[in-house]
Amino acid sequence: MKLVTVEDLREGDVIANDVLLEDYTVVLSKGTVIKAPYIDKLREMGIFTVYIEEVQENAKTPSAKAPIPQKPVPKTSATPTPQKPAPKTSMTPTPQKTVPKTPATPAPQTPAAQAAKPKTTVQPKAPAPKAPAAQAAKPSIPKNKIPMEKVTILRDDVEEQVKNKIKDILELHVYQQTEGLEKIADTAQNIITDILEEEEVVEKVYDVKERSADIYEHSLQVCTIATLISLKLGLTKKQVYDISVASLIHDLGLRYLVVRYEDQDINLLPAKDQEEYKKHPIYAYTAIKNETWLSDNAKEIILNHHERKDKSGYPLGTDLVSRMTQIMGVCDEFDELICGIGKARVRVHEAINNIRNYSGIWYDSDIVEAFLQLIAVYPFGSKVRTNRGEVGIVMRQNPHFPERPVLRIVEDKYGQAIHAELIVDLIKDTTVVIQEVIK
Repeated sequence: MKLVTVEDLREGDVIANDVLLEDYTVVLSKGTVIKAPYIDKLREMGIFTVYIEEVQENAKTPSAKAPIPQKPVPKTSATPTPQKPAPKTSMTPTPQKTVPKTPATPAPQTPAAQAAKPKTTVQPKAPAPKAPAAQAAKPSIPKNKIPMEKVTILRDDVEEQVKNKIKDILELHVYQQTEGLEKIADTAQNIITDILEEEEVVEKVYDVKERSADIYEHSLQVCTIATLISLKLGLTKKQVYDISVASLIHDLGLRYLVVRYEDQDINLLPAKDQEEYKKHPIYAYTAIKNETWLSDNAKEIILNHHERKDKSGYPLGTDLVSRMTQIMGVCDEFDELICGIGKARVRVHEAINNIRNYSGIWYDSDIVEAFLQLIAVYPFGSKVRTNRGEVGIVMRQNPHFPERPVLRIVEDKYGQAIHAELIVDLIKDTTVVIQEVIK
């Protein structure tokens, strides 16, 4: 995707990330095809930049004077792709390709010229750029505008594709019948490959979304985070693979339960239901223990992923928990908390604090430290209150400092809205700290 100013938006551009107001209201959702009225509305709302799909980039060329999108005409020869001969016209690639839909730019821009040439799309680089009205429109766009930036572990399209693949494989699995389950190994390898293609992958701070309970999405999330921690701690290629593949099927046993576990704290369930739920690692291990494509290390991770160093885990209550199992266990505990699998759902910062509290008790402290360096305490878009009483929106993360993001202040300490671009980088301004997350 590509960040552009609202002034550079054109009809036919596709929104790549939800466009949000300060209160999280979605103005334009991902996938929306831009039309002229949308651009005007964005200006009215004081939104200056948006993300669009980068595939549209090649469609923006200097020649844009063809009146209708028919066959290429000589004046569009600057366009390198003949299948899109008039890319800069204001008409979208839908049946409503009419000339009147040209008001894609501010109305103050040379009205006389607009009336004389209704077929020409007026853009920031329109004819007569030195006209006073056109010059006056430009200062409304801050030159130092800081865009919101979400850093995810897997690209959205890859994540959705892999989640569906996991679902297809696991839903075909029937208790004690593992035919086809081996395909999960290829999926694990593809995830590792995709992660490794990310530049400086272990140095970034990643946003993890809060969501509803879904064992397929949960398995993918655990796999990606555990893979990153394994890479960060310098594990071997084989160890990383074993952790990844085990993570994808660690909750296979949940499919055998009749106990409801979504958004349920299992410790509050009747004793009989608690006992049944805590058998799910055994059910998973029993299903895969004879599979030759899984290593013994992977099988041990699946069996012991709920075990703890202080013997407080289940199903066996052992303290013989390998480091590989602890890595997956940290990620599993965290993600169960934020999506509500066997636990009451909590916010990301609360789940992170829970992991921190058990450092050196449930898990080795260096494993917890690697986890804490990786996951954003306050994910992209979080609304927070600072020690100064101001309300801010998390704009982006700071590498190596998950608890010190960049904020855009949207309300002062008196609750008054701030419309100016007021950015506070918590790394640069150490007097500011986040005190609470506003729901």
